[in-house]
Amino acid sequence: MRVPGPSSIPSRSGEPRERLTKIVATLGPATDPPGVLDALVAAGVDCARLNCSHGTSAELLRRAGDVRAAAGRAGRPLGLLFDLQGPKLRLAADTVERALRLGELIVLTGEERSGAPDRAVVDFRGFSGLVTERSEIVVGDGVPRLAVERRNDGDVFARVVSAGRLAPSKGVNVTFARPELPSITEKDLIDVELAAHAGADFVALSFVRSGADIDELRAHLRAHGSHARVVAKIETVDAYENLDEIVAAADGVMIARGDYGVSAGLAGVPLMQKDTIRRATRAGKLVITATQMLESMIDAPEPTRAEVADVANAVIDGTSAVMLSAETSVGQHPVAVVRAMSTIAAAAESSPDLRHRTRSGDVDAVTPAAAVMHAAAQLANELEAAAIIVPTTTGESARACSKYRPRRPIIALAHDLYVAEQLTLEWGVYPVVGELAESLDELVGAALQVARDFAGLGSGDRVVITTGLQPGAPGATNGVIERTLP
Repeated sequence: MRVPGPSSIPSRSGEPRERLTKIVATLGPATDPPGVLDALVAAGVDCARLNCSHGTSAELLRRAGDVRAAAGRAGRPLGLLFDLQGPKLRLAADTVERALRLGELIVLTGEERSGAPDRAVVDFRGFSGLVTERSEIVVGDGVPRLAVERRNDGDVFARVVSAGRLAPSKGVNVTFARPELPSITEKDLIDVELAAHAGADFVALSFVRSGADIDELRAHLRAHGSHARVVAKIETVDAYENLDEIVAAADGVMIARGDYGVSAGLAGVPLMQKDTIRRATRAGKLVITATQMLESMIDAPEPTRAEVADVANAVIDGTSAVMLSAETSVGQHPVAVVRAMSTIAAAAESSPDLRHRTRSGDVDAVTPAAAVMHAAAQLANELEAAAIIVPTTTGESARACSKYRPRRPIIALAHDLYVAEQLTLEWGVYPVVGELAESLDELVGAALQVARDFAGLGSGDRVVITTGLQPGAPGATNGVIERTLP
């Protein structure tokens, strides 16, 4: 079948093939020139990310408007994700630059500014209150790394376990920190209001530590009239330790491998990634795998073999989406990198390991509606149907179908554009906006029309359609039918 835009990619034989894994691209200066965003959409972008750590409020709003305009020109929904900065710890701007040697003792404090060579100031008053006996303090991108030995009168005494340099304004991470650091900062609150004003479909929270952090963000969004879906960024040791609680509270997770690698050590990243994908998809929540996926393409026109394997492995593990950051926001080849990501993901989806995983029954059907979607996915696989068509009012039925990872695309027939936009990150789901059906016959007719017009199916193609006795009523899906297009 041929689904317009990102999902239809030529295979070696020249036949179209579906890409079921979604692509998130970060917008920035490299995507601002006229025509670039349209080219990214044509190349395969499903959702645009706005990084609130960079750019003014005016720039974020302008780029959000550009996304909506590009979606209108493309004739299909695009997701819009605001990624909050979260709490940032940094060394003071007057920090004395120096190299730290292995085994050296250094004192860190947030209470005073001192140029003494054996002391460094962190720009957070009460810094010592964050630190626990289990904590390590990591500066910059991973070194130096310091093990906390003791605290005394606002000072933190730490021993260097990995050598490196201190420098002014370098970032600081504290593992196993106490919750004194706010989960949502004053800047985040400004950006939450901005996201609500822009009609964001997704808002990602940085440095999540617990399910309560997610609940707090959701409350702030609701206060501004936003029903954006909340994505928890898994980037700290605390988040991974509390993963099940966070997954239960959030609508999805983002595996932010950069900061996790800094706090937990690089060797821990691959197993954390695989385990997070497994546990989140089992719970039916979307997963975005992010950070340095095709990093070399910031400058180079082609990815490295290692990067190709990295993206492919995330897809084979079952991630819902893969994300590009600096590769598209400031890189020299933003359109080429999206094409490369799309091609790699499509190829990886033919892996027998992924197919075995999606047939393994590793997801429980916990409600009658979920059991119906499970049946629809199984029926489509057994009949080798060209597509599953899921009429949906809230998007939940399409999400329920997605978590069973059927082998063919799920065409979600929504009558609300916002619902359609919020389905753009669900694995295998391609949303279409249509009229609300008033009867079962009308619903089936609309589904078959979508199969012809949107999915490009023809005579003799089979589709599986989910139905309900009350079309348009949330939670009313209770049946599955099969049709062959005349």
